Amino acid sequence: MIEVLWHGRGGQGAFTAARLLGAAASLIDGRHALAFPSFGPERRGAPMRAFTKLADEPIGDRSAVARADYVVYLDDTLLGDEWADELKPGGLVLVNSVLAFHDPRILSIDADGMSAAVLGRPIPNTVFLGAISALCEHVRAEDVKEAIRQYMPPKLHAKNISLVDAARELVERLSCDGAFGSACSEADGAPHAGAADSERSESAAAESVDRTIDRFVALAGAPQPPRPDGCAIPTLRCDELQPEKYARSTCYEAGFLVAKNAGWRNVRPVVDRVACTGCLECYMHCPDGTIYKVDADFDDAVGASTGADATEVDGAKPKRRRPALVAVDYDFCKGCGVCAKVCRFEAIAMVSEREALASERTADAPTAVEGSAATAGIAFASNASEQAKGADAR
Repeated sequence: MIEVLWHGRGGQGAFTAARLLGAAASLIDGRHALAFPSFGPERRGAPMRAFTKLADEPIGDRSAVARADYVVYLDDTLLGDEWADELKPGGLVLVNSVLAFHDPRILSIDADGMSAAVLGRPIPNTVFLGAISALCEHVRAEDVKEAIRQYMPPKLHAKNISLVDAARELVERLSCDGAFGSACSEADGAPHAGAADSERSESAAAESVDRTIDRFVALAGAPQPPRPDGCAIPTLRCDELQPEKYARSTCYEAGFLVAKNAGWRNVRPVVDRVACTGCLECYMHCPDGTIYKVDADFDDAVGASTGADATEVDGAKPKRRRPALVAVDYDFCKGCGVCAKVCRFEAIAMVSEREALASERTADAPTAVEGSAATAGIAFASNASEQAKGADAR
């Protein structure tokens, strides 16, 4: 039996590809196929899996595929350190990426770029459908094209069939060159050899990351201020019950979260705390309550800030409070981009998760990031123990 495991995000067409692959394989007399998805109730963009099983006899096993002959990642941010555990001996991993990997078991294809150039949008599923048809002898190219004609709207036939042909040509060329794992440059993360054949179109770039706002990439490396101390699940009187056991059936205000669930994010919002005016539009629109307020210090001079009206405390000179700035809890942020869309002051931008993580790793200290919140004179706690305490409280 040939088993294929598809990793994707909602909306990328992972199940469509799994179903088309099964349909194509079953067009041959005596061949059998089974395709089914696995996903939860999350919205578009959530990680999901799909499975395809191909065999020469009826398939009675309808369980999820744990180890596959081919593992396809429609989004390279889903490729974790444990990828090899899902691969059978002699199996192959196909990744939607412009990066190359120093492993002969990984084939990197710029499926987003190829599909965007043909379809006008980065929809990578058909590219990998063609790639597998070039690698797996159980699937013929003509059957894949026939499956597209049978199960896709007529207006999509020509473009998707051309993508299948392009993917097959690329895979066959790389196979002849022995370039699956070795066609990478000396440095990790170098552009893949096939990336030059399929540059991303402007429409695809517009849907991913705004490459013109470089300052936000640098800001992504700055440490985040901890949530306010008061934002924590209260301790129960009975020690036998932990917050995780009752919070899922209890309503709390935004911020009372008990399980880290940001694994489906491929872009993250980065806040320019200098440009932030404290309007709190992002705070009010965040669907998951991952944006929290960070109170700035009092100003000594009246009118020195743009905050609320002056108040008198114990007969002292009235002071004005600065706007309540905001920060993002990346343990729970899904990267939906709502905050960036509602910000009228361009203080929030969506940055590639890969670039943000790289910026975090290379940042020596908050003051080392040019243009960061620290250089602007905004001080906030960065003590690791305090942040860990806040995370445990949540």
